Amino acid sequence: MASLKQYRYKNIILYSSHQWCGNSFEYFRDHTEKFLVFLLMPRVQNKDNELHIYERGKLIEKVPLRMSEKFFPYYFFWYWNYVWALWKYFGRDEQIYLIIAHPYNFFLGSIQKLFRNVEFVYWIADYFPPINKTLYWYERVKKFYHDGMKYACYLGDGVNKQMNGIDMNTSFRRTIMWGVNPKQIKRSVPNVSKTLLYVGVIRETVGLDVVYQFLSRHRDYRLEIVGICDKETYDHHQTLIHDEGIHTQVHFPNRFYFDGELTQLSKKCLVGLALYTTDSTNTIYYSDPGKIKAYAEMNLPIIMSKTSSIMPYINKFHAGEIIDRTPDALYTAVKKISRMYSSYQRGLEAFNKYFYYESYYAKHFRHLEES
Repeated sequence: MASLKQYRYKNIILYSSHQWCGNSFEYFRDHTEKFLVFLLMPRVQNKDNELHIYERGKLIEKVPLRMSEKFFPYYFFWYWNYVWALWKYFGRDEQIYLIIAHPYNFFLGSIQKLFRNVEFVYWIADYFPPINKTLYWYERVKKFYHDGMKYACYLGDGVNKQMNGIDMNTSFRRTIMWGVNPKQIKRSVPNVSKTLLYVGVIRETVGLDVVYQFLSRHRDYRLEIVGICDKETYDHHQTLIHDEGIHTQVHFPNRFYFDGELTQLSKKCLVGLALYTTDSTNTIYYSDPGKIKAYAEMNLPIIMSKTSSIMPYINKFHAGEIIDRTPDALYTAVKKISRMYSSYQRGLEAFNKYFYYESYYAKHFRHLEES
């Protein structure tokens, strides 16, 4: 049994997912004496929600959680499950850090603290420009809770600046982006099929329409889409694929792949795609999209549009290409990467070393360590 002194943190509650989430789950599991993680999936196709309880890195209990695909029941159960777990698994005198990207758990926070010694760590993943009333009030609520908290961190300098007015970098308020745990996957261009990979939730802003146009002009390329959407969006994409005449080039099962399955699929792919819209009304403009780090972990060169707080690091480490959102620009980037594949893989190695989750999180979450 490992010594208690090997654990950096005493009690952590984290919200994560069965999807890839920056290895934050693995990091806190391995470095926390008592660790609770809520694995909650998005409301669309909502299933497999669980609470896992670990002690000194060992899984001691799994609890299936009731959720819902409907908006209000989903968040009611979110809060109910949290309060139940806080009371069940922790005593009044235990210092607990709750690390979460959403404000739902902060409701009645002062009352929570009367009964449990919980400290909120607001790891804000996104900023949503208030282009409608719902987003306007959501951002107001976020700002209200944020301004009253001791601990806050941000998944990108853009989010940091929106929440603070400046790029804050102190012990208690700082940018903390996704960490990576690189897979040892080596590819050489002659052994890789001309397959492009997209990973993530399917929205209008992710640029798949541009990729469909590219495929219609270059019939020797294929696309793997790993992600989910509602039926209306799925049917819309099937129509686009049919209209472009590329149904034999696109594989779109409308489901998430878990880690091992996705890693295996990536071995036959050439690049990872992230052709987001680039205007400042897109939340990706401000943050660190998870798919970029997921591609990097799988040693896939990245082709992305000119947006997001991760873009300077892609350029700095030569881990991919930043392009305009056009089929011609995508083709140019694919051909360039194919010609210089080993150079991009060296860039990805440097990128992954910088963001390696063990050293990166240990440095950036040092303020949560107990003396």
